[in-house]
Amino acid sequence: MAQEVRGKGRFHREGGRHRFTARRGRVVSVTRVAPVMLRVRLEGADFADFVSEGPSDHARVYFPDPDTGEYNHPEPAGPGEDGIVRPEGPAYARDFTPLHIVRDADDVSLELDVFLHPSPGPASRWAGQAKPGDELVVVGPRGSRAAPQGASRLLVLADETALPAAARFAREVPAATAVDVVAVTGDDGGWVAEYLADAAGRSDIRVHHVDGPAEGDALVKALAGVDPIDEGTFVFAAGEASALLPLRRHLRGTLGLPHEQVAISGYWRRGVVAFDHHTPVDPDDPD
Repeated sequence: MAQEVRGKGRFHREGGRHRFTARRGRVVSVTRVAPVMLRVRLEGADFADFVSEGPSDHARVYFPDPDTGEYNHPEPAGPGEDGIVRPEGPAYARDFTPLHIVRDADDVSLELDVFLHPSPGPASRWAGQAKPGDELVVVGPRGSRAAPQGASRLLVLADETALPAAARFAREVPAATAVDVVAVTGDDGGWVAEYLADAAGRSDIRVHHVDGPAEGDALVKALAGVDPIDEGTFVFAAGEASALLPLRRHLRGTLGLPHEQVAISGYWRRGVVAFDHHTPVDPDDPD
């Protein structure tokens, strides 16, 4: 796969493009890995060439209509081809972090962690009833950007929807990189440290809890509870988009951190259905 270099110095992140297609998977297990998180494991021949090489990767997962059960989803453009044929009629899809890709001889499976929202949409409703044998179609990811390999410290601010990405960041930076995770949850967060240790495969993650939902400058204030951000700290933040805006302006404006030192992504926005995570968190400064 051809590689392109993005970033520089200690925050160097390699990136590349992947075959973009629709892959059909069959559920082989559904495991409750936290009070509000289910891990769904999919397998199928279509995943043989599935690639995800970055912690902020997204795969678009298509779900049946939660009311009628009708299932509209894309199809591959053709065997081995790049591209998809989009479905006719309404389709229900959400973006997820590919948490684990498990390769065992000729068998390949994909694990996704699904947050059980208090007000469940198509994904949460499906996951709460999922059972082995159920099928889903997964599209993407189109490409990857690797975790920075030269940072001395990783600081992640994440709500429940972004904790799988937080786990991947922690797993994919070097073992010598210190990791702080500021977790925003709607409960006491007592499960977060164990969840991250399991999902990331490391037990040295320092977890700091913030009572959710994060609103206003709550995330900026949360920085007072962790070590100051220095020139060796890479910051990743994801979750509810409007809550990330004051944080982004603080990091980029007040602290003056360069863009290669910060990655912020709005995974959802309160009151918006199927929010596009590509939408800039700060429309006045989309860089």
